[in-house]
Amino acid sequence: MPEWYEKPYNGGPMVVDPTHFPRPLYPPDSAPERVPSKDGPDVIAYKRTICRLGRWEPWDPAKWDDSFSNTFSHGKGTGNVGDSGVAGFQRQMKLDPTGFVGSKTFNTLASCRVPEGRPHAGEMAMDAESVRMIEEAYKLFTAKPSKPPRELAMQHMEGRVGYTEQPADSNCDERSDGIRTAQDHTAAGTWLRNQPWCGCWCYYALETAGVERIDSHLASVAQIEDYARQGSKCYRGWTTDRSKVKNGDLAIIGGYGVHVEMVRGFDGGGNTLTHGGNTSSGTSGSQSNGGGAYKRVRYPSEVRGYALVRYPGE
Repeated sequence: MPEWYEKPYNGGPMVVDPTHFPRPLYPPDSAPERVPSKDGPDVIAYKRTICRLGRWEPWDPAKWDDSFSNTFSHGKGTGNVGDSGVAGFQRQMKLDPTGFVGSKTFNTLASCRVPEGRPHAGEMAMDAESVRMIEEAYKLFTAKPSKPPRELAMQHMEGRVGYTEQPADSNCDERSDGIRTAQDHTAAGTWLRNQPWCGCWCYYALETAGVERIDSHLASVAQIEDYARQGSKCYRGWTTDRSKVKNGDLAIIGGYGVHVEMVRGFDGGGNTLTHGGNTSSGTSGSQSNGGGAYKRVRYPSEVRGYALVRYPGE
């Protein structure tokens, strides 16, 4: 007789509404082709389910975090069934073993049973707590924003005006919603901490607005311009024509690769109004390494051009 892991799991009724798939999940090593997924309760739900199926052991929910790691996605590479993660489950169910969670993997997880010889044999693999977490994630990741995306980006920036580096000249801080967090979200890790953060500051606002195809390229002002000129990644294009620019687009300041800020409007004198990170509060001090987040007025001579961002629905 074949072992339980040598044949597909038995099926059963879907334990969640199939239309309530929260979102696709991609691990950090899927970049740059895909944007690695944010942490969320659906990750814990899948860890619980795949553990019950024998593919992620031991059972230890108190120690599981909500990040979709490379090891959980692809397995630990030990050759042990209990370390094989999402990809191991996919191989057993004859699915493409990418380690990503798409709708097909979601539907299969929500409709298979724990095999004989495992604790809870015969029960649906996705238990009641996992179902609750899936529903929580569905509300979290699919709820329509209360405001238009560009307005959400402006609101995000407005709420952080005056944030400064802690300590001074550190290119970082200790806030839960500040510079360090912007750097970590941009990097999908910690490697951008203590690095120049003007682009990371823009990334954090774009992420809040739900802009797709953003990644660590935003830490490089040069790459922002290059990709905008190509109309690739998250960009609609590049322009020097202010009439084509909307609030939430990005302004390249001071020359190629120097500094980036987010447009918040224009005044009657032809100046660009911006939200800037890692700049100074006024014309004195460094304009591209000033250590704070401020509303700025940029003269035409300061602005090299604009990276036009594609927001949700555009």
